[in-house]
Amino acid sequence: MSGRGIERRHSAAAGRIEELLAPVFFVMAVMAALAGGAIVVLIGASVTMRYFAFAPFRFTEELVGLLMTAAFFLALPLVTLRVEHVRVLVLVSALPDRAARSVSILAALFGAAFCLWFLALCLPWLEFAFDRNIKTEVGRLLMYPWMALLPLSMALSVVAFLVRGASGDGGRKTGQP
Repeated sequence: MSGRGIERRHSAAAGRIEELLAPVFFVMAVMAALAGGAIVVLIGASVTMRYFAFAPFRFTEELVGLLMTAAFFLALPLVTLRVEHVRVLVLVSALPDRAARSVSILAALFGAAFCLWFLALCLPWLEFAFDRNIKTEVGRLLMYPWMALLPLSMALSVVAFLVRGASGDGGRKTGQP
């Protein structure tokens, strides 16, 4: 089979995987947006309690930190799949299409490798937190449900990087540089 035929098959398979995962990634991104909204509401309520009732919520900082981390890791797979993260395109935009495709594949492999490495590093922490039922200091919130988002996000981001690399467009869609 020719190189073009293999490229088309990879691209078609990547498209099918993207169609299957995009709704899941979208729901995760909506949850990230809800976490962001909860941060605003929580901080607003805490400030209101501090100035009007002279009794701020004790757990605000902990919960806001957990929600912020959750928001980032929930949104990461969709952002990776759609290639909507911050990118420096000065060099890539000057390359011919074939070279830009190679750079895109290489970038996807580096991104997937990083996510796999991060996944390998966060699994022992999750296991440690789960085994010992670790909780936050002030709010006594269980940590492992929050920590479980990290390996989930990294695993899905690996898939997103590989799908993006196999599709070969590297985010060069119509209207983009």
